[in-house]
Order: sequence, then structure tokens, then C-alpha cells
Amino acid sequence: MASGSELDTETLLNDLHKWVSAETLRKKNIEKYDLKVYGADEKAEHYGSDIAFVDITAENFDGDKREYSLVIKYGQMMKALRDKLPIRDGFEREIDIYTKVVPAFHRFQQEKNLPVFNSIPKCFLSKFTATEEVIILENLKRAGFSIHKRQIPMDLNHMKFVLRAYAEWHALSFAFKHQKKDEFDSITHTWINNPMKDFVCSGPGKLINVGQKNVYNILRNLNEIDLLNEYRSKTGDKDFVAILVDLLNNDEPQSVILHGDCWNSNFLFKYEDDDTEHENCTKVALLDFQMSSINSPVFDLSQFIYSCTSEEGLSQFDLMLDFYYDHFANYLLELGTDPSVFTRSDLTAHWKKYAIYGALLCPMILMFVLVDKNNTPEFDKDNYQDVLNTSVQKDEYRSRVVAVARHFVEHFEAL
Repeated sequence: MASGSELDTETLLNDLHKWVSAETLRKKNIEKYDLKVYGADEKAEHYGSDIAFVDITAENFDGDKREYSLVIKYGQMMKALRDKLPIRDGFEREIDIYTKVVPAFHRFQQEKNLPVFNSIPKCFLSKFTATEEVIILENLKRAGFSIHKRQIPMDLNHMKFVLRAYAEWHALSFAFKHQKKDEFDSITHTWINNPMKDFVCSGPGKLINVGQKNVYNILRNLNEIDLLNEYRSKTGDKDFVAILVDLLNNDEPQSVILHGDCWNSNFLFKYEDDDTEHENCTKVALLDFQMSSINSPVFDLSQFIYSCTSEEGLSQFDLMLDFYYDHFANYLLELGTDPSVFTRSDLTAHWKKYAIYGALLCPMILMFVLVDKNNTPEFDKDNYQDVLNTSVQKDEYRSRVVAVARHFVEHFEAL
């Protein structure tokens, strides 16, 4: 397998033939095929995996030709990274999402005569062996999707597209668990390990405490002492990793299957054909389910809202939550489950109880979001924290973490 950050084309091509030919194309009666590797994704966007883009021109036994554009996602092979990150647990979880959860959700929707959830790339093949972790997905970028500019907060239009996708995903999870509990349990009963908890407890996960120290220092330097004291009183002013571990161990009865990694780089948007400024999106796709687990919907919502919007966006928080819940409740009804399983009041109560999850992750996430592209941190290097600290010096970082701290203290009940 191609190793680490160095893309060995010959080795990669051998691996691609092995992964793709026998199990993906020949099942489709393919006789001939041609593979073209045309690039690897940005290192900054994927820390637990390597990414390659592949075009395949295939011909079946009748001479009919078809083209496939694929993304090959495979586990980081650098030992230094594998020792620091929960790569295997993350891949195993994401493979469960693509091979068990999504097909079960689609069957459930088809039983209800509803269109299947399509805000997620199609999975062609996955492999999880003692030596390999591989997921082969459709390349949505070839279909016109693109990533939102990482360093720019999402506007309300983009936020709404993601919130609608989360509303449908969470409603599917609630309804499926409510109506098909035995099948839900059979899919998730092996989810003993929580990849997000493993990440939080890893070396890079300790950046969560660094991020909170950044918040303290920024508020102190801005003489926002009242806000600082209130923030500290509501976060508990202790080991923030321990707080997150307690939250991730939480046994919340009103829980869903989470996306789990809700930052800018894990969303792709499609825009109107003539929208060169990428202002009017028409579709969204959720990427990277390696941190998926089962917990309150607010775990996804708080991480997404706090890490992806601006101070201006937070001023429309009630509108965003109402938008999410309206779509959630309406879709629950379409699926045949009464919204009383999770009311609007329940959502408010969950925010007051669980929004600390997103608030504690946000300062760390923004260190990655705002780092310069040409200065990407590498976890296998000793200076990765120094690289991330360059983000902390930016006005954008300071203004966004202060806005989140202020919003958090106004909408969260103390621990």
C-alpha cells in the first residue's frame, strides 16, 4: 500500500488494481478497464487517511463503455500517525456506516415510498483486514461538488443545507430505532469502541485543552473578565478532555447515529451552473463518518454551528435551530414516527445540556481551519502544535472564539 504522505504511484496502481478490478468492476460484468490516477487530496483535510482520485474507463463483454470517477480512501501507513490516531477504529466505524447503516436506512425509506437519503457519496467497495483499511467512494467533485472555503465562515444559506441534511439523517435514525429497534441494535451492538473518545484521549486530542487555554488568554487580554468568569463557571474549569470523555460515555436515551466530525472540510456543496462565486448552493454531501457514534443530535449540531459559522451567524441561532427542527419533525412524520419522540422543547433542553461538546471542540477545530494552506500541521512532526499556534494570532480566530464563548454562556446551563 502507498505509504504516508508520499504517493508511490507504482505501488498505488498495484493496490488499485487489487482493490477495484476483482471486486468492484467484475461484479458489473466488466471485461476491460483502464485506471488513471490524477492526484492526491490536500493533506490538510484528512489526518487519519490518505486519499487518491482515480478515473476508470470500463468496457463490458458487450462492448459498452462506462466511466467511473472514484475516491480511494485508505488508512495512513505512517507508524507515527497510527500510534497517535484511532485509524483502524475510525475506518471500521465508517465502513459500518456505508455498508450497514446507509443500506438499512435506504431500505427503510423505500418501504415508506420515500426517496433515499442522498446527501452522502455512494460507496462502491470497502475492505477491512488485518493489514488494510480501504473505502472506495464516488468522486463527487467530478459531479460538480466543491468544498466551502475553509477559512471563511459559512453563511446562512450554506448552514441551512447542512442543517437540513442533519435533520433528515437524525430523523432517519430516530424513526429507524423506534420502528426497527432489533435491526438498529444488531447494527450498532458492536460499537463498543468510540473513535471520537479515542481521538480525544490521544496526543493530538490534548489540543482541546490548548484550545481552551487560548479562550482564557484571549478573554483575559481583551479585558472580558466577566465573560471569562462566566465561561469558566459553566465549563467547570477542569481537564476539558475529561469533560468530553464523560460526555462521550453518556447514555442518552434520545440519541441518534451521529455524523461525528462536523467541521468545514467534511462538507461538499454543489452550486448553480452559473454561480461562479459559489453563493447559491443546491445540494450538500456529508463526508467522513470515522468519528460516528450514538448520542444526542446536539453533538453534531453544536460542533457544526460553533465551528462553521461567524458571530453574525450565531445571531441567527434561534432561526437555525427552528429550521433544523421543522425539517426534522416533518421528516419524522413522513417516516411514520410521531415527533413527540424528540420535541422542540427536548432540543432546547439538549442544547442546554450538551452544547458544551461543540464549545470545547471549537477552539481546537478553528486552529486547523485557520492555519495557512502552505503551513499544514503534520502529526508525525514534533512542531505540529507550533504550526497550529499561528492560527491563534489571527484576528479571525480571536473574534470567532469570543463569539462562541459569549453564545455558549447565554445558552448553556452550568455542569
